[in-house]
Amino acid sequence: MISTKKPVTPKSRSIENWLGRFGMRALLFGAVCEILVIMWIIFSEVPGKVFISSWSVVMPGIFLLSVLLLLRKFIPSAVTRRTLLIMYAMLAASSCLVGYGAIQAMYPAIATQFYGANSSNNWTHFNVYIPTWLVPRSHRVLRGLFVGQASVPWHDWIIPMLAWGSLMAGCAFAMLALSLLLSRIWIRDERLTFPIAQLPLEMTSERNPLFSNRLFWIGFTVPVVLESLLALNFYYPSVPAIQLKHVDYGYLYPNAPWNALAPFYIGFTPFIIGFAYLVPADISFSVFFFGLLDRLIQVATVALGGEAAWPGSYTSQAPFSQQQTLGAFLAFALIPLIRAWPKLRNRISNPLDGLERGSLAMLVVSVLFVVVFLMMMGLSFPLAMVVVVLLLLFATALTRIRAEAGPAWAFGPFGGLSGNLVNVTGSASYSIRELSNLSTMQWMTADMRFLPMPFHLESLKIADSAGISKSRMAVAIAVATVLGIATGLVAVLWLEYRLGMQSGKVYGGVSYWQQLVTSISTRWTSSPSHWDRVGIPWIIIGALITLALGALRQRFLWWPFHPIGYVLAHTGTGLSFWMHYFIAWVLKSLVMRYGGMDLYRRSIPLVIGLIVGDILAQTIWSAGAVLLHVPVYQFIS
Repeated sequence: MISTKKPVTPKSRSIENWLGRFGMRALLFGAVCEILVIMWIIFSEVPGKVFISSWSVVMPGIFLLSVLLLLRKFIPSAVTRRTLLIMYAMLAASSCLVGYGAIQAMYPAIATQFYGANSSNNWTHFNVYIPTWLVPRSHRVLRGLFVGQASVPWHDWIIPMLAWGSLMAGCAFAMLALSLLLSRIWIRDERLTFPIAQLPLEMTSERNPLFSNRLFWIGFTVPVVLESLLALNFYYPSVPAIQLKHVDYGYLYPNAPWNALAPFYIGFTPFIIGFAYLVPADISFSVFFFGLLDRLIQVATVALGGEAAWPGSYTSQAPFSQQQTLGAFLAFALIPLIRAWPKLRNRISNPLDGLERGSLAMLVVSVLFVVVFLMMMGLSFPLAMVVVVLLLLFATALTRIRAEAGPAWAFGPFGGLSGNLVNVTGSASYSIRELSNLSTMQWMTADMRFLPMPFHLESLKIADSAGISKSRMAVAIAVATVLGIATGLVAVLWLEYRLGMQSGKVYGGVSYWQQLVTSISTRWTSSPSHWDRVGIPWIIIGALITLALGALRQRFLWWPFHPIGYVLAHTGTGLSFWMHYFIAWVLKSLVMRYGGMDLYRRSIPLVIGLIVGDILAQTIWSAGAVLLHVPVYQFIS
């Protein structure tokens, strides 16, 4: 019989080796899953059904992991652990880029200033300084975006999409490069816990399979029942349900000085408590302590004759909470960077450390690209450099927070990068062209939960623990970044043109993004401000307090306060989750006191089940809402 099998040529063998080396099959599998998840997020969030993109853990990724792991029980060789983890990393790198605080926010933020410009609002005063390649000018082109039931004029949008997509990619690659440089030090030398990364690692572990553990299923069942009751109560109010998400109970204290507590959030979301349980006890206690202390300081301020400030308001009066938070974030980013520099310098100078040298080159190229881009927008070279450095510092601080404290939400300072920069230095320090472009790009950092760097380093931790090479994981992240930005830009624009920003069919928070650029541009240009001479000392004080807390913790083993608690206190994380961390701290303290480390280890499957059950309950209801085109209970506040 004549064989029909094709001979293996050197060329085909080299291609096969290349595919195997870079895991092309895993990349293709991850890319398909990534596109499906991006469409899921967009069709769930743009119409305001369920929000699943802002969490530190990739909820759709956990859903897919669970489904594929169940299928693998019946088809053991279908998908390997490495393939599953590379898929999760690709979803992590892209989901944050298409969320309701990222690409979904871009179009209403940048277009409103042109679509709504008229003789009374004087928006054309700063619109003339926005490059024509960033936003279409034509009212005819933009009308469909706001009215809806329209097809996208792709010809008019292609250049702005390429421009903003390039800027997002440049920032993401700079963060990926910085993550690669820090990964060995944070993962191997300092041995940070990375609580968020532990979830996909534990789920895919072949040594201790979770799905055969009875404690896992006990923990899994509790949130599934509780969250499903809340979803059913949304449709049928007679169904009993217990409120789990954090709710503002400040209304219970209407009289001064206790009315200064507002917003006073209390919540019991199971998976948030679960992640808080996995972090060291001093961190969970500190997040609780400083989060509550931040509210009590406002009460004391009113009691002493001052005025309470709503979280995030940039005021020039005591207690200068926003200024302290800025200083704390900058110090918390600089400390690990300065500490890591001697080791980085040695490895970069070593010709055998090709990954570090390549990462440094990618960082330099990416930073230069972003700086040149910002200069083309209209920023001066010094201002462009300051913006990029601040962006990387904020991203580093958030990444370090996620690596140690594992918050389900990792908020940065209120006000975003551009807002805080101008508040501190004064709008009078810049030209109208610079102010106009700083406000136009404010959507990129207004909600820092969507910065990709924390996801990058968690994926590198996953790679290190699962025996996946860093280079392979970096390639997967880079591919996912480009694919995610391209898919997100197209899909979001198409859906927003179909629904319309002013039709009432989209997420109500879009009104915030519509007002963001125009409100700050108008304020900056009509009421010039100067250096915050009163607040700047408090920025320094915030940095010094952070340094002092870190030094005391290293010097005294009994010192109970971790600087992360202070850094997060006046952010959405400390305000929203202080009660969750208090519950986790109490539970973990009891477990360690009466059962020691052995009982703690045995409790991990129960906690993982609690986290997975809560995430799957929310994602399944979200998927149902998207498929059936119906509203559903909003699990996130």
